[in-house]
Amino acid sequence: MPKGLMVLEEKRLERLPPEELALHLMRMPAKKRLETVLSRVDAEAVVAALAPQDFYFSVKEIGADDALPLLALARVEQINHLFDLEWWQKDSVAPAKAVDWLERLALASREKLLAWLQDADFELLVILFKRWISVTTVPEDVDLLEARDKLPLNTLDDLYYWESRYPQYEGFIKDLLSLLFEVHQGFYKELMDHILWAADVEMEEDAYRFHKGRLEDLAIPDFYDALEIYRSLRPEEMALRKEPALLKPEGASIPCFALALIPQGDLLQLSLQGIGDPLLLDSLQVELANLANKVIVADQLQADDPEALRRAVDKTVACVNLGLDLKSAGDLKLSIEVLGSTFLEHLFRLGQEEVANLRNRMKNLQLQGWFSRWPGGLRCLEPYWLESAEALLRKTPRLMRAPSESHASRHEDFFRTRKDLFEGKRLIDLFTALGPLFDALQVEADPLMDGLWKGGLVRSVEDVTLGLMIYTAAARFRQDGEWVVKPLAITKWPAAFSMLLPDPLEKLIRSWIDRIVPDASQREMVSAYLDPLFREYAEEMRPFTGGTPPDPRLVKHFLFSAD
Repeated sequence: MPKGLMVLEEKRLERLPPEELALHLMRMPAKKRLETVLSRVDAEAVVAALAPQDFYFSVKEIGADDALPLLALARVEQINHLFDLEWWQKDSVAPAKAVDWLERLALASREKLLAWLQDADFELLVILFKRWISVTTVPEDVDLLEARDKLPLNTLDDLYYWESRYPQYEGFIKDLLSLLFEVHQGFYKELMDHILWAADVEMEEDAYRFHKGRLEDLAIPDFYDALEIYRSLRPEEMALRKEPALLKPEGASIPCFALALIPQGDLLQLSLQGIGDPLLLDSLQVELANLANKVIVADQLQADDPEALRRAVDKTVACVNLGLDLKSAGDLKLSIEVLGSTFLEHLFRLGQEEVANLRNRMKNLQLQGWFSRWPGGLRCLEPYWLESAEALLRKTPRLMRAPSESHASRHEDFFRTRKDLFEGKRLIDLFTALGPLFDALQVEADPLMDGLWKGGLVRSVEDVTLGLMIYTAAARFRQDGEWVVKPLAITKWPAAFSMLLPDPLEKLIRSWIDRIVPDASQREMVSAYLDPLFREYAEEMRPFTGGTPPDPRLVKHFLFSAD
């Protein structure tokens, strides 16, 4: 964006009321987001207008220690959501993580710390302090002076004595207890009594129940409910029609974190842009955020990794876009109608199922196809193609995209469109088409490896690719008239090289392929695999065609033996 337009956009954002700013904030890089919030005179209102999920994502992307200004401005509800996601490991609270976050909150604002302590579930405080300290009292029949030497050193009232289970946090825990004692001594006494006498299991179960309830209020499911997004979609489910009014929360901030990650120009983004009904737009925004929550839970992502959370949201958006593209055949008008009638989760599952089918095909080819007949498996593919195969086999399958303005190099991405699915299917068809070439070579790994020259670039079976097998077999044919994968004798390399000029060798290999693969469409796929090798071989060998052959230690296209 030109600098002048950027200045105008910044001025426009400065005039927006807090409740209209959230989506713009979530589209900003984390550092810029924080700067924008803190530059406003109504910064506290801006933070308060963020949905708890948006607040959480912002803290994670900015970084826990750098986000202290946000903590100082946060609502207790937002802080609770942050702690709910950071402290709990399944159904147990993590005491060390809890004290770390409370220390940060105290650094950010002592007033916010007190506000949270006053709002926190009593059961949660009990179980936290039970994990942090051990408490005792003076026995009734023992004089205090006599008992003091045997009691822990810490006390605020000469009634409850305690010691920290975490010595490194003792000072902060003492500050917390002192704060509670100063504000409400009756509450302090009740807390200490429960630390002494309440059952751990009962307290933690109650604390977990309240924790789970808060997450459910924000449409964050438990693990088993979240797994529904990966169940195959039945035809009758796709026929269900939603009611947008039922999805819009009453009086709550609508989370923007998922909407903000929809790529510009995607069918989903263009379709949302074409919807004029604000109620439907709000409902779709809620749906998308709820669906992203399910993906994060189902994929069991670590809350400590903000990049993983961002990828989960991107995966959600990609699968919904793919499902929408499949359902509407890419027609914008129809896709707008689909968004108004079809649950986004159903579109996600539709797209996810298609991608899973691709992965299953690739997995079957790996385990039962020609790859299974080579000890190195997929590693017999050239590096460029190996990347693509491994991307398809990931738990969430991906495809490799060419460099672009946003990515300087080839990179993995989610399947987003019908065109992506076509590319994935074509890639698997290409790998399948290579099978007859491998079978025709009749290569055996063990004898091949026994005679390998250790001075060459290829020293183990993991380094042997299909292209290397084909070039070695072609060289053997030029030498001996037999198409066999047998290493070239290093002592005969100078004489052999004179028969391995790029153009004649390429012509020979293509002639062999014509015999092995009679089908024209299959040959086209084989050519797509081998053409880059032909070009690479020509570029590397042409400088040597008129004189001394290249050093065999640096030649990667042939296998060599010592004799």
